[in-house]
Amino acid sequence: MATWTTLLTPPPDVSPEVKPPLTTDQEAKLNSLIDHFGAPGFTLPIKQHAEEKTGLGDREMMFLSKETLVRFLVATKNDLPATIARLGDCLLWRRTEDIDNLQRMSEECSEESKTGKNLALGFSKKGQPIITFFVNCSFVSLDNPKAVEGFTGRAHPMVYMLERAKDLMCAGVTHTFVVFNWSGKKSGPSLPLSVIKSTNHILSNYYPETLGLSVFQNMPWVFKTLINLVWPFVDPITKKKVKFGTIEGQEIVKEGDVDPSQLLKDAGGSVDIPYDHATYWPAVLQTCLKFRAEEEERWRALGERQVGREEKLFKRPIPSSQ
Repeated sequence: MATWTTLLTPPPDVSPEVKPPLTTDQEAKLNSLIDHFGAPGFTLPIKQHAEEKTGLGDREMMFLSKETLVRFLVATKNDLPATIARLGDCLLWRRTEDIDNLQRMSEECSEESKTGKNLALGFSKKGQPIITFFVNCSFVSLDNPKAVEGFTGRAHPMVYMLERAKDLMCAGVTHTFVVFNWSGKKSGPSLPLSVIKSTNHILSNYYPETLGLSVFQNMPWVFKTLINLVWPFVDPITKKKVKFGTIEGQEIVKEGDVDPSQLLKDAGGSVDIPYDHATYWPAVLQTCLKFRAEEEERWRALGERQVGREEKLFKRPIPSSQ
C-alpha cells in the first residue's frame, strides 16, 4: 500500500534514460569548466551585493557535478563564457537564498503549502521524481487568509519542492517529471504576476535542462489559446518535453510515462491518499536530509575535494527488487 514515505523512493523497475555521449567540443569545454570552478583560488561573494568572498563549500562542489556542468553547457548551446557566467550567477543566487538550508526553507514554505498545492511524490518509469502542482489550489492555507496579505512574491515553495525532487533522484537521473493540474474548483487568489515572472526567471537561469517532461492537465481555454498561437514556433526538442491532458489526467498512464501506482488519483493515477500536511511535510524533509547526509559521506570518501565528479559516484543507486 502506497504511503507518503514509500512514494519518496523509486520502485526497483524504473529505468533511467541513457544520456547521449558528449562531443569532443563539449568534453573540452567541460574540462575548462572544471578548471575554472575547481581552481584553488576560486571565490565568490558570500551573497549578492556583498564584498566578502569565500571559496566553495563541499555542498557547492557536489552541486557542480559533471551532470550539472553539462546541463548548463547545453542550455547555453555550448557557449563557454556564457556557461561560466550563468553558473557563477546560480551559485551566488543559491548562497543568497540559502538554498542548502533545508530546515529554514521547510519552515518558511510550510504555511504556504498547507493545502497540498505542490507535492514531490512518486516517480516516472524513467525514475524521474514527479512534482504535481494543483494550480487551482490556494497558495496559502484557507484557514489563514491573513497569510495572503503577507505573501512576498518569492517563489520559494516552488524552489523548495524542486530542490527536494533533486534530492530524491537516484544515480543516472537528472530530470524531473512535472504535472500542472487545473482540476477542482478554484480556491483562493490567483498567483501574482510577480511570482509568475520570478518562477520563469528562476527555472530558466538556475535550473536549465531540469524539466524532463511537463504535463498540462485540464488547462483553461485562455492558456490553450495562447499556446496554440505560439506552438508552431516552438522548437521540436521543447515540444517533446510537453504533453497536454484532460481533467482525468490518465493520458500519461495510458501512454506509459507513469505507472498509476506512482501518481496521485487527482492527476490520473491510483494513489488515493488524502493530503495530510503534518505527515507529508516532515517526511519529505527527513527523507531528503538522510539522503543528502549519505551522499556527502560518499562524496568525501572519494578523496580530495573537487568539482565535476559524476553523480553515480555519490548518489544512491536505484533500489534493488531483492
